[in-house]
Amino acid sequence: MTLVRKAKRVSLWELLGLFALFLVLNWPGPVAAQNVFSTQEADIYYANPTDLQILESRLRFSRVDNFYPKYVSTSAAGQAVFSTGVAAKVDGLLAKVRLILNFCPRNQERLRIFLLKNGREVQQRRLALQPSAARPLFGHSTLEAFYDPMSRTIFLSLDDLRAGILAHEMTHFILCECVAVPPPEDIQEDWARYVETQVN
Repeated sequence: MTLVRKAKRVSLWELLGLFALFLVLNWPGPVAAQNVFSTQEADIYYANPTDLQILESRLRFSRVDNFYPKYVSTSAAGQAVFSTGVAAKVDGLLAKVRLILNFCPRNQERLRIFLLKNGREVQQRRLALQPSAARPLFGHSTLEAFYDPMSRTIFLSLDDLRAGILAHEMTHFILCECVAVPPPEDIQEDWARYVETQVN
């Protein structure tokens, strides 16, 4: 007995879905970045050393007493030029967000921060990683930053960077990591906006 299978016609939507899946699987993520700067609590992925200089200059953060020296003395070899600024400011900002939220997590995973050139690149990355997200009607809109809970990564536009934006996204990270069941997105947004106002 010979079995004859009918050829299945592939719809345009199925082709688009396969293309989107290809983009998601092949889109460069944090592991594909050229350089990584590690603090005690975060890994910062960047293309050029000037990206770290921009990050340091844009973060206006007042240190907590006895916080700053510990980060200078424990910086990794080869990163000493940035230790007095980037590590202290990023980890200090994360500590401040925890203080505002009154969360002191145990065994928290490391945060990833991916520095991108502008809001257009951030939006493109979001659309690739979160295909179900709302899409702009015409072309590519811009996005200052977003947090991807699957990879524990903040994607950040250097053009739009300021401490409040980074603190906003850090709030999503902490809420997703420190609570057994993360709050709904609208509740997370309320908390993130509150933290942003406190930092600004």
